[in-house]
Amino acid sequence: MAEVKDVLEDYPLSRDFVDFSRLNLQHYLWKEIFGYALHPKISRDRKLLRIADVGTGTGIWLRDLASQLDASAELLGLDTDITQAGPPEWLPVNMSLREWSVFTDVPDDLIAKFDIVHLRLFCWVIKDDPEPVLKNLIKLLKPGGYLQWSDVDVQSMQIVTSSPDVPRDKLVALWDETVPEDTRLRPGWSRDLAGLFEKHGLQGVEADWQIGKHDTRLAMHWCNLQAHEMVAARLREVNPQKASEIDALVQAAAAESRKGAMYSIPRVNAIGKKPLA
Repeated sequence: MAEVKDVLEDYPLSRDFVDFSRLNLQHYLWKEIFGYALHPKISRDRKLLRIADVGTGTGIWLRDLASQLDASAELLGLDTDITQAGPPEWLPVNMSLREWSVFTDVPDDLIAKFDIVHLRLFCWVIKDDPEPVLKNLIKLLKPGGYLQWSDVDVQSMQIVTSSPDVPRDKLVALWDETVPEDTRLRPGWSRDLAGLFEKHGLQGVEADWQIGKHDTRLAMHWCNLQAHEMVAARLREVNPQKASEIDALVQAAAAESRKGAMYSIPRVNAIGKKPLA
């Protein structure tokens, strides 16, 4: 009978309206933790900026950024499923969508076309080696363009409690069940994004690591606790017993969270500039 790791070979979450809501909320919490959506060292004041958001999902990063840019900016959301962002008629007038997987060759008409390229939370999408993805992101950039890659260090997850007597064993059990050690859900490469950027020739590399204040971390914890339910839903058809066990763990973990326990995961916004020549 299938186990959790067997249903996580593809995108592990649900891509439904619940997940769309989670992604939108997560964006604003991420922004609150870091204090920005686009790193302050990346200029956004010029006219005719071209910006690509890879794995755009609901398009929330671009939609939020649009109000900070000159109206001449061109925004492109790239994803394998662009229906998550809604009808093109409802997007900002300078934003468009296009189907493309970053795991495939960069289309000729997108090579060296963008001043800014953004990607977030691919630690659970990349199966092994992030370098082919990084190479494609760099191909999208114009000379002098900036890459911002935002991700989490799953291996450094800690369960934080408000006091030593707060129980946490259900949160531990839930994590072990839904984030198996021998799957891509516990990658180690994200902690060295800055090193990977430098290895591939990017300049002015910085890695801004944050965990956030306790109240924001708790909000992010509640936001993403439902992701564990999505894993159970993916499992339900092939292993209903295991899915029910995970559902019960989610409820028990939520009860512990109400008493003052949460997952705390370090997050990073890494930036680097493509050389002019």
